Amino acid sequence: MFPSRFLIGVDSDGTAFDSMNIKHLDAFIPAALEIWPMSAETAAQFTEIEKVVNLFSSLRGINRFPGLLEAFERLEKVCPDEKNLPDLTDLRAYIAGETKYSPATLKRWLESHPSAELERVLAWSDRADALFTKACEGLMPYPGVREALAEAHQTAAVAVISSAAKAGLENDWAAGGLTACVDLLMSQEDGSKTAQLLKAKAQCGEDVSALMLGDTDSDGIAAHEAGAMFYPIMPGDEEASWRRFLRDILPLFLAGKYDAAEEAKYYGQLKAMLE
Repeated sequence: MFPSRFLIGVDSDGTAFDSMNIKHLDAFIPAALEIWPMSAETAAQFTEIEKVVNLFSSLRGINRFPGLLEAFERLEKVCPDEKNLPDLTDLRAYIAGETKYSPATLKRWLESHPSAELERVLAWSDRADALFTKACEGLMPYPGVREALAEAHQTAAVAVISSAAKAGLENDWAAGGLTACVDLLMSQEDGSKTAQLLKAKAQCGEDVSALMLGDTDSDGIAAHEAGAMFYPIMPGDEEASWRRFLRDILPLFLAGKYDAAEEAKYYGQLKAMLE
């Protein structure tokens, strides 16, 4: 345990690191077009749909497997004559039958539910991870992240709360010089972000006050489900968001004055952006 009256939960991709665009534009989309070859017109449609789903809608930050299903379901509606789209039956069954979505749980699912199409989904996931790792070599956190978390860590416990894979997170946060500011690193292997926040709160002890920092509506939902407040790092305005956190939000939170009205000012801006 790391007893503390305060807990700061921090998302990674798109919040601490400028990796959300890289993940989709340089990894998830190219990998999908390798695994499921499509006509040029359909590929262009898929690219735009995937970007909308994962970057510019309230689904921003969704786990890769439900996100892939959502993108292909939307693509089926706009490209009904495309012959090379995957049969989504087995992917839907995995999404409906599992509660934790990760390459590990998909591999276990395949042991009892053999599926050529899910093997392709797993190949897509592995290929996307390889592309993402290469594209993120040398990636540093947004300006102001290290200073803000170092200041927060003097008073609060800090936990990484992320739907990314643990190995990648460990590498990114170490390379970015942030591990000294972190007490707990949680990932997709630890369940949903709500579950991660609840686990982190439990390690802090009773009556902990928690604040989640993230760039998606799902981060805000997870925060509220876990009994935490939420402060958004605004997509496209990340540096200013981190400056505001250090200057204004952190002192308010530590003083017990970051309340629902204060939260609503910033959360409303994020929701409006991602409608």
